[in-house]
Amino acid sequence: MALWNWIRAVIGTKEFHYLIGYLLRALVATESPGILHFDEIRDRLNDRTLIYLDVRNRSELLVDGKIVGSVNIPEPELEDAFDKNDDEFFIHYGFCKPNKGDENFVVACHSGGRAISSVDKLRRLGYGSIKIYQGSFLDWKARGGFIVK
Repeated sequence: MALWNWIRAVIGTKEFHYLIGYLLRALVATESPGILHFDEIRDRLNDRTLIYLDVRNRSELLVDGKIVGSVNIPEPELEDAFDKNDDEFFIHYGFCKPNKGDENFVVACHSGGRAISSVDKLRRLGYGSIKIYQGSFLDWKARGGFIVK
């Protein structure tokens, strides 16, 4: 009886509904994001053929530093940022807004969680070719990638 009461209480929570929604979206997703790894990201940043979007908060960049060649839009700002026209976007963020079909676009954060959430948001906005750096900043730092503070 106690278990049944607990189950009914959990099912009624907002968190449970968010979890079910997330799981359903994951199950019906037709395509998972491509994954890029350290070596390819490093090479493409060096060649300037990659947009590395870091979705960490600005305070994290100040404390931990940022990957050389990366650009930043904090995860909570993504939807508003990508709703801006090209000129407003450039003025506010200092780089050109990626096109929806760009395939040279990778998202990362500190350890990977916000990157996954950000890819989901950007896909809903029409950015279907976006990639993810699953290891994100922690992997970059562990592998000796260049960081600037």
